[in-house]
Amino acid sequence: MGDVSRWETAGSAWDTTGALDPQEFYFRNLCHAPGWKTGGWTRWGLTDPMPRPCSECGTETTPLLTLASSEWNSGSRSWMPDEERTNPTQLLIGTPPANFTSIDIAGGYGLQLHACPASSEHPHIELIQ
Repeated sequence: MGDVSRWETAGSAWDTTGALDPQEFYFRNLCHAPGWKTGGWTRWGLTDPMPRPCSECGTETTPLLTLASSEWNSGSRSWMPDEERTNPTQLLIGTPPANFTSIDIAGGYGLQLHACPASSEHPHIELIQ
């Protein structure tokens, strides 16, 4: 595991599960930013990773926009705004303020649009994960 003090720099996100499994702690709290965003990486939660080629030219598409049902949850406390940490009951998916947009995509998932880097004229690909 190495130097624990390095992991503790994550602040309030650091908990006892981090001491037991630092890889899971990193995965859960630090490496995947939940919520709405542009660009980034494809989130593979429901299916295994698979190619997302453009239907027009076959070029591998890239993530353009992610629309999420919530901005954070109990598994991603490190991404919660400091001012929201005072009410831990609000950590559940779909409850404000974690879902302040009140948008629910397919029962709590996220919609990601992929775009073809070769041409903006080519159709987008949708992925719900």
